[in-house]
Amino acid sequence: MKRKIDLVVLSDIHLGTYGCHAKEVLNYLNSIKPKQLVLNGDIFDIWQFRKRYFPKAHILIIKKLFSFAAKGTKIYYITGNHDEALRRFAGTKMCNIRILNKPTLELDGKKAWFFHGDVFDATMKHAKWVAKLGSWGL
Repeated sequence: MKRKIDLVVLSDIHLGTYGCHAKEVLNYLNSIKPKQLVLNGDIFDIWQFRKRYFPKAHILIIKKLFSFAAKGTKIYYITGNHDEALRRFAGTKMCNIRILNKPTLELDGKKAWFFHGDVFDATMKHAKWVAKLGSWGL
């Protein structure tokens, strides 16, 4: 039986990289039934993405997310630094999936502000090339 959860927040999955723990993420996603799912940045790692590496487990995560959306889960995809190319699509809605930059969501009658941590990263603002170089060292 799947656990019913009001809100799940996932961050920094980095699909498309060798360091991604896709099987563990997939096991978790298969164990829950969330009402709302916040994908808080760096779900895809566009900085290190290579077409030659995208294993089946990574594809299954994407399929699971679309399955959640089709079954009524509201999904908020918040852009991060490694998937910043998606920022230009902020405001886009497909089915129950929305791409946003820094949304305010209502939780239990209160407003909560969500954003990826790169908004506080001075390197990202002033020397992005240093941040990209550092990501290759991981």
